[in-house]
Amino acid sequence: MLGEGVSMEGTLTFSHTFRIDGEFKGQIVRSDRLVIGEKGKVHAEVDANALVVYGRLEGTVKVKGPVEVHPKGRIVGELHMASTSLSVMEGGFIEGSIKMAGQAEAPVAAIPQAKPAKS
Repeated sequence: MLGEGVSMEGTLTFSHTFRIDGEFKGQIVRSDRLVIGEKGKVHAEVDANALVVYGRLEGTVKVKGPVEVHPKGRIVGELHMASTSLSVMEGGFIEGSIKMAGQAEAPVAAIPQAKPAKS
């Protein structure tokens, strides 16, 4: 856990759930479950198995499993997901791009354009 009032810069690697209630800037790599608390502020490149956001996360984020954005939670940047499990609670916010690599669906057929009526 990175507690409230603590600021850290660098690279984090962990194999279990890790919670950030302070401020972190850098990279989070090879991580299991990342939880960003309500007062947590993260500006990082993130690679995690699961992500839960109550605070603020800015950067490029790659997640293999579920993503939860709770009320007051914010993700700003690029969100790349290997799963299609995304929950954004009322009041949660995502600004940027979301790319989901779940099962590909068949393309939707184009609707033919209507031909103008002849007079």
